[in-house]
Amino acid sequence: MNAPAPDMPPVEIRSHDLPRDRTIAPFHGRQANGYYDPPHSHDRAQFSYRIEGYSIVQAGGRRIFLAPGRGVWIPAGVEHEVTCRGPAAYNAFYVDIEAAPQPAEVRVITISPLLHALVEALLKEAETSSIMRRQSLSDLVLDEIGRARDIGAISPLMPRSPRLRTICDALYKKPAQPLDLDGWAALASMSRRTFTRAFREETGLSPGEWHHQLRMHHVDGWLERGVPLQEVAFRLGYANAASLTRAYVRAFGAHPRAVAR
Repeated sequence: MNAPAPDMPPVEIRSHDLPRDRTIAPFHGRQANGYYDPPHSHDRAQFSYRIEGYSIVQAGGRRIFLAPGRGVWIPAGVEHEVTCRGPAAYNAFYVDIEAAPQPAEVRVITISPLLHALVEALLKEAETSSIMRRQSLSDLVLDEIGRARDIGAISPLMPRSPRLRTICDALYKKPAQPLDLDGWAALASMSRRTFTRAFREETGLSPGEWHHQLRMHHVDGWLERGVPLQEVAFRLGYANAASLTRAYVRAFGAHPRAVAR
């Protein structure tokens, strides 16, 4: 994916600026470093992916790190906010709520070469192509998004219970801590079985799955700030960069150095 020159002026597009007489209304946008879009929602679904720069998206109770080549689907009516780190360039589109099929929940996916090519084609042919051609491209785009695996590139959901929250806050500060169900349960004044059940009920994940997702979330943030991959591995409790890389590739299907670049 080719990024535009970093000194190009920002281009901000709003939902009401785009036509409603088509399945997908695509656009290309640019945002300045530090850009912040406060909490809002749309009456259409929205999909966007970064070509240049990084963004933090808060949506559906989750904190999503968007690196180049990673996209987020936000259903209609879901409140979200966006913060940019560095100048950001992106492709995006709004989707008619009647279009099917489309995901019903927030999803984070890797942008395949085919999906990028389809979106670029829609952008180029938005006004010049026939209705049938645009509809065919739109159907292919939605099908490709629906087929993509949700990579879960998000920070895990925090529990509501103060006792469980204390454990998770400590893990956020020191994610290298090894899995210790008995120790965590004792700190929460619960039996191991009660702790495990309550944790899954409040976060949707087992303690081990939550801890793993937390570690993966930290990878992107530290690499973005220039921390070497080997140092990131040590900070997260991995023996070396190779073991961290294997875990990251299993989780996201991509090498962490792609984020570093």
